[in-house]
Amino acid sequence: MNNKVKQSKFKILLVISIIMAIGSYFLFFHHLFKQDRDLIMPAKIQLDNMRYDIKIFFPKALENNIPEIRNQLDEAFKIYQNNFNSDANWYYFGNSIKADPKLLAYNKEGLTELVLKKLTFGFKRVGQDGDLILSFIDIDKDPAIERQLLFYLASRYGNSPFLESEIKFLFTHKKAGVYNKITQFFTELAKVFSDCYIEIDLKDTFPIQNALFPQRIGTSMIVYIPSPLNADDYPEAHRMIPINRDDKQVGTVIISLDHIPNRDNIEDIKIINRLDIRLREADLLPTRT
Repeated sequence: MNNKVKQSKFKILLVISIIMAIGSYFLFFHHLFKQDRDLIMPAKIQLDNMRYDIKIFFPKALENNIPEIRNQLDEAFKIYQNNFNSDANWYYFGNSIKADPKLLAYNKEGLTELVLKKLTFGFKRVGQDGDLILSFIDIDKDPAIERQLLFYLASRYGNSPFLESEIKFLFTHKKAGVYNKITQFFTELAKVFSDCYIEIDLKDTFPIQNALFPQRIGTSMIVYIPSPLNADDYPEAHRMIPINRDDKQVGTVIISLDHIPNRDNIEDIKIINRLDIRLREADLLPTRT
């Protein structure tokens, strides 16, 4: 009788163990499925959107010309307003994002005094405690835009006397019509910042790490080179737009393709790579700072 009881208890424990094991596996795979679903769903929502960055690289400078930098920021905001969202209100943000009137940096009236204060205070740290990074966000969202950010970055590396700085836009736009919006916005930037290199990083379709020279400014879909170029020397390019100042060509916008490039499209890669090689041979693709 005792043996039967022991055997019965053993069988019960064995069944419970099997049930618990099956339950554990079920919960484990259910958790994985839920994680995958949570990852996949946002991706599906983002199918109609495209993320990309546009960077303006300013020439190296010996001094912090704050009034000039203020004008550069003012022009960058203005070009954005004219091309994407004329009602945008940009706010400075640090650890939190909020539409606090005290943090208003730019609106239809132009730059606020806050920006000048942030620049003046920030440049006291450059070369001492670290880099200067000013972050701005357009909280009033345009229906065609999911996110829009602007950063101003400045630094001195090591013992270098030169200040290196850039303005960086981070966008998420609806794919529909974005090609024309990018080319128009990019060209307007080139007309104002004609002594700068300007490049694009198409995060979702052709990120910079897929470029032939990933450490250097590259062609991608579009690039601005602050040098007068001849279209005959770049036959692969879809279009080249001369940028003039005082009736003299000072730079060139190179549009590589008539569409948004895709890293999985071999023909897109070939055209972009050929342009990058030609520009590299002409010593016109500097390394990024």
